[in-house]
Amino acid sequence: MDVPQLIARYQGPLVGFLASLGHDGRTARELAQDTFAQAYLARDRFRGHWERGKEVAPWLLGIARKLHLAHRRQRRGVPLEALPPQAEPSTTAEDDPNDTSETVLRVLQSLPWEAREILMMRYSGEQSLAAIAELLGLSTRAVEGRLRRARQELEARLRERGIGAPAARSSS
Repeated sequence: MDVPQLIARYQGPLVGFLASLGHDGRTARELAQDTFAQAYLARDRFRGHWERGKEVAPWLLGIARKLHLAHRRQRRGVPLEALPPQAEPSTTAEDDPNDTSETVLRVLQSLPWEAREILMMRYSGEQSLAAIAELLGLSTRAVEGRLRRARQELEARLRERGIGAPAARSSS
């Protein structure tokens, strides 16, 4: 296990994954570092090959997901006014209405965390349905259903903002 190489390869995707779950940049970076520390401590339990990204990435995402859930549980006891604001879609004058990528990111951040998580695992983390199913403790069919519902919700919210394919028109 070459730790510096592992960090160099996976730090960006892990920070992105954690940020997509609603963490600010600082917290996402801290949780990503905690993920590497946990991975190092649990390296003897890893049942794959360090050189194979398709084996390492799901393992790291699983650790990051558990740290994310633990972080959420810890925050439950914190008074609401003490929490930093969550990423919400904003409509300030500074927003560029033509910046589609920024709008998509804000809409993605507005989804429930379960939807964000599965979309990010599939598309940002480029995980297979089987790998996601294993990480989440679900069947592949259940992952397919959750992914379909998350995509539908994302598409509906994007259409509300004028992004995406227009609704089908009748020819009457």
